[in-house]
Amino acid sequence: MLLLWIIWMLLFAIFLIDSASGFTAPKLKKTRNQYRVVELSASPTAAPNASKFASDSHFWNFNGNRCYYEILEPAAPADAFPLLAKPKKKPEIILIHGFGCSSFLWRETKTYLSTAGYKVHALDLLGQGKSEKPGREQGIEYSISLWAEMVDSYAEKYIPSNSGVVLIGNSLGSCVALSAATGDFAQTLEGKTPFISDKIQGIGMYNCGVGMNVKNVLKEPMTSVQRSLISFLFAILDFLIFNNLPLLNFLLSNVVTKDLLKDVLMGLYQSAPDRVTDDLVESFYLPAQDEGSVGALNQIYTNDPGKTPMQFHVEYKEKLNMLPIHLIWGDQDTVTPIDGGVGKFYVGLFEDADRNNISLEMIKNAGHVPFDEIPECNDSMVQWLNENVATRSNQSPSKQAFQWPFGQ
Repeated sequence: MLLLWIIWMLLFAIFLIDSASGFTAPKLKKTRNQYRVVELSASPTAAPNASKFASDSHFWNFNGNRCYYEILEPAAPADAFPLLAKPKKKPEIILIHGFGCSSFLWRETKTYLSTAGYKVHALDLLGQGKSEKPGREQGIEYSISLWAEMVDSYAEKYIPSNSGVVLIGNSLGSCVALSAATGDFAQTLEGKTPFISDKIQGIGMYNCGVGMNVKNVLKEPMTSVQRSLISFLFAILDFLIFNNLPLLNFLLSNVVTKDLLKDVLMGLYQSAPDRVTDDLVESFYLPAQDEGSVGALNQIYTNDPGKTPMQFHVEYKEKLNMLPIHLIWGDQDTVTPIDGGVGKFYVGLFEDADRNNISLEMIKNAGHVPFDEIPECNDSMVQWLNENVATRSNQSPSKQAFQWPFGQ
């Protein structure tokens, strides 16, 4: 009975949150054309020549913790260019995954980018994937700022100082990208000079999240009654589940099986269930069995969710109004739906005719991870990079609008 009550509370919380997510973008005097909805066909083996480009996998030390990363070199060899033609140096790309995921989820994206001539770095955030999972006993408080500091420290260590940087994130990884790109994370770090913020040349986002956890929904416009009810539900859920370490440990050890994860993933990959492979399932299952995973999960669910994307755009308006930003969104996403607060915000920015730095593509029949569910949508990110970032690597950020070649 207790389990059924908990499930009911979760469903009721989701209903209230969905009802409260009524953020509407400010009305604009003039608008651009509506964003395009692109219909693509998913293929189980979509990435071009994927088997040819094996990642170079390593571990590095971030604040005393062993963290996993992969590097994929550009596919085009140096001698592919004419002797008299000196190709422009393309920015290096850092891929930032979302909650509960790992660098494995970029299995297709990194190959598309490498094939297009970009050097790609994919990180497992601290507390997730193959990276270590320290907790409060080791002095770790998980936050968007901590992960942004991690991304910035990695870039300072592994990306040349004369190279540009593009950050591409999924879900909460997009919030990490915003924090790292603006240097916001360094506000509380004495003596820390951000590395990426002076070298950032663009931000790509797949289904941008609202923060480290869903508690940021409380920052969206809603009635006082809704806010009180949702705050109460969050407190109840924290008490019963997310701050209940014995229960979390039991769930991860005995309830979360590979079969259960496969069923959940099949629900997320509705248009391409064949892409839910054993390797994909294990990329979620194995990290949950690591030492420290329960404590990390507890913190991610209950700690301060950090700034919303809307707050980043308000506080760093000048920088983010000039920086090329490309969003790709699955139109069937139920985790961060396009008609939720964040989605509406970016649709509003895209439709603003006075700014051309935001581009947005909707992928028909795709969910929360369109880049892996329908890998062909990665072509959109590659084209944006080629037309709005790479060709202007030695110039100021582009104000040119991105155009997708397919029909409306």
